Amino acid sequence: MKVLKFTLIADGSSDKTLLRIIKWSLDNLYPKLPNEGYYADFRTLPDPPKGLENKVAKAIIYYPFNILFIHRDAETISPKIINKRIEEIRAKLQEKDFERTICIVPIKMMETWLLFDLEAIKKAAGNRNYKGVLDIPQIKSVENEQQPKKLLHELLKEASGLKGRNLKKFNTDKAVHLVAENIEDFSPLRILSAFQEFEKKIKLVVDRFISE
Repeated sequence: MKVLKFTLIADGSSDKTLLRIIKWSLDNLYPKLPNEGYYADFRTLPDPPKGLENKVAKAIIYYPFNILFIHRDAETISPKIINKRIEEIRAKLQEKDFERTICIVPIKMMETWLLFDLEAIKKAAGNRNYKGVLDIPQIKSVENEQQPKKLLHELLKEASGLKGRNLKKFNTDKAVHLVAENIEDFSPLRILSAFQEFEKKIKLVVDRFISE
């Protein structure tokens, strides 16, 4: 049986959280197709590559893959930016590499895709029994959120119930990763334009892999 190997190249190390979302989508769309994935952490290399083309070349050597995921934040709430970001990525890759590449362009940034599961946020904050009100946006309007990263961090701090010195020690970056780990079902994201584009490309590239 084929095993689908995938690699993620992301904007920053904190965006390796996307591995959880990628894995969920692959398992949900292709439940009979085994997969294994890696985050391309170039910081461990003696001469970390710069530029996307060089990163892909290094990923082929150190993190070999059948399909490649490349993450870019939209940095705007306009859905029109998705195609622009995809074309920016395409311009930097050889065609043979782009054909097996899936671009991940959340609107406005990765944290947008984590702002829908209250229970996951509470668990990630280390306080699943938090009884206060956490004001998260409705999923249908979450792509209009101007500062999703700031909002998620504030929600995590609030849910932690910590105060003073203990709150200052609270590791929000680690908690963000735990939000993704505690979400069991990402299907609510399927009403979002960026997530629809993401899964549309998954189907195109993975179907081609299966038929080879």
